[in-house]
Amino acid sequence: MYSEKEKQQLMDDLVEMETFKADVGDEGKILQEDLKKYFINGDGDKDDLIFRIELYFYAFKLFCRRQVKIDRNQFTIYLNDSLLDYHLINLVKQDLTDFELEIEAVKENNEVLINLNFILHF
Repeated sequence: MYSEKEKQQLMDDLVEMETFKADVGDEGKILQEDLKKYFINGDGDKDDLIFRIELYFYAFKLFCRRQVKIDRNQFTIYLNDSLLDYHLINLVKQDLTDFELEIEAVKENNEVLINLNFILHF
């Protein structure tokens, strides 16, 4: 049996999960512009961008199983999950509008996991 306090906490957690919205402000748009400068002109620090990408995705509760990879005109997120929440991916896509998203399922250690490839065409 749950106490009244535990019941209230469970209800609060459920409401939070149902109404989850990541509060990233303008970071997604700023990150997108910085990534474009890096890919097009070579401006910026690759390690700083990797760190910012990972923090941005953590804000959406999308956790990486290994470090983000930046290569040529794209970056790859190696998700630590086999399921995608469309609502969360849609929120990310609303910020990173200049990037094409490719979703890839890969088998690793007998598990199917998901990679997100964001590609900038210029």
